[in-house]
Amino acid sequence: MMNRKAISALTLLLLASVAVSCGDSDAGNTVETTGSASTEPVVTEEPTEADLRAAIPDNLPETDMQGYQFRIWTRDRSDFVEDIGVDIEETGDVVDDAIYSRNKTVEERFNCELVQRAVDDQGISAEVTKSISSGDDSHDVALGQVITMPNLCTEGYFLDWYEDLPYVDLSQPWYIGNAAEALSVNGHAYSMIGELNFSVMRFTYCMYFNKNIAANYDVENLYTVVQEGRWTIDYLRNICLEVYNDLNGDGTKTEDDLLALCGDPYSAVVTYQYSFENPLFTIGEDKLPALTYDFEKAYDIVTKLNDIYWNTAGALTKDWSSGYTAWDNGTLLLKTGLFSSASGYRDLEFDFGIIPYPKWDEAQKSYYTMSDGAHDVMTVPITCGNVEYASMIIEAMNAETYKQVVPAYYDTAMKVKYSRDDESGQVLDLLMDSRVFDFGYIYNTGLAFVIQNLVSANSSNTESSYASKMKTAEKQYQEIIDAYLDLE
Repeated sequence: MMNRKAISALTLLLLASVAVSCGDSDAGNTVETTGSASTEPVVTEEPTEADLRAAIPDNLPETDMQGYQFRIWTRDRSDFVEDIGVDIEETGDVVDDAIYSRNKTVEERFNCELVQRAVDDQGISAEVTKSISSGDDSHDVALGQVITMPNLCTEGYFLDWYEDLPYVDLSQPWYIGNAAEALSVNGHAYSMIGELNFSVMRFTYCMYFNKNIAANYDVENLYTVVQEGRWTIDYLRNICLEVYNDLNGDGTKTEDDLLALCGDPYSAVVTYQYSFENPLFTIGEDKLPALTYDFEKAYDIVTKLNDIYWNTAGALTKDWSSGYTAWDNGTLLLKTGLFSSASGYRDLEFDFGIIPYPKWDEAQKSYYTMSDGAHDVMTVPITCGNVEYASMIIEAMNAETYKQVVPAYYDTAMKVKYSRDDESGQVLDLLMDSRVFDFGYIYNTGLAFVIQNLVSANSSNTESSYASKMKTAEKQYQEIIDAYLDLE
């Protein structure tokens, strides 16, 4: 979703600028007359969100870079390669065409050339380190995994996104959510998350629900429940108590039965920690990350999740593949998943909807979600030979992804092609506004995964699990913070 602060002013601007002459009024348009009998009515069309996005200036100077090659390193996996897509041609697919258009827009505007190199998925960190250590001006930006690349930030390999990149403006809406803050220490960040990291969108967690099962079991309209703020962990538990049918009559709960909830007990469970508004770290007024995790709440979270997944009739979790069979067979009400999962659901015979993870309770003001740790992050090497050009293109690529690619994927693919109703679109809007990033997750010391480890083992031994990690984790986090301060 678009930054809400930008919408109001731009709406007024665009409403004033898109007036067109028309003899008849259209539904949903505002018709104005001047009082003169000879004057045609003026119809003011309300701008779309795509209009609002496109109207935000990136404030970059018009510059002829005379063929400058902007070199991007990505992980050698088809989805990450295609996110940049320097070899993509127009195919009629809305997302591919948007990526093609974004790239051409930037290349033609600055007279530059985008060059992409795919580096081994597991070895990109080592390759980046090797290149920078040898002093090679080999790339302008690298897109590596979010839970591995930031670990290099304390070694002085990368430029500071706040101070060293003159044309980067982290206040712009194409830098996602609280990422600029979560990745920073004392106002300095050596990696960053923006819309160019398109995997952040693809890997955003949500829940899918089977509308047919919901109707057959008299489950209240889940969209209404979400919109009224009643979609909570206790509401989910009640569904899991009521929705179950031993279809094969063998007395054993499996994916051959009709189930209420399925999902893996690993990354999909980590998301509950954030949907329940309990991140490990927050940034204080001193601009330093502070461990503010509520350990008592963590115990309650584990207890409730274990009760749902292991003690209710309708919930089931075992391994990474949990839920796939039942979902495809149309015998699963709720499945945890990613935005990208929807691309595989287009041929399902049943109608499905998309909703967020539940809140902790109705007192919690907002729904929250996270993106899986497989998504990427941007780093700019200290060996970059032309920081002015590189920062200009980085800003333009993030801006044009926000303006062109995100609407194509989100508004056209997710809202229309993959989801099957208008309410899903409204919930997707909500999810886009609720993605959070956590210093404690990005700089992983193991604390972020305690809940998943306990739930996957059906254990409530929260106190000892955290106690066994706390001393080492606190030391490691402090070393990271101190290293950042030393880099200043």
